[in-house]
Amino acid sequence: MLLGITIVAAIIIAVLIIVPVFFAIKKGYSKNWDED
Repeated sequence: MLLGITIVAAIIIAVLIIVPVFFAIKKGYSKNWDED
């Protein structure tokens, strides 16, 4: 049971970290394309 909670928590933390970074990179690339 504890292992399952740990895995879920790790996934949630990973998503919270990766999603903003992904959007920031995507936005950065879009900005570079617009400037070109």
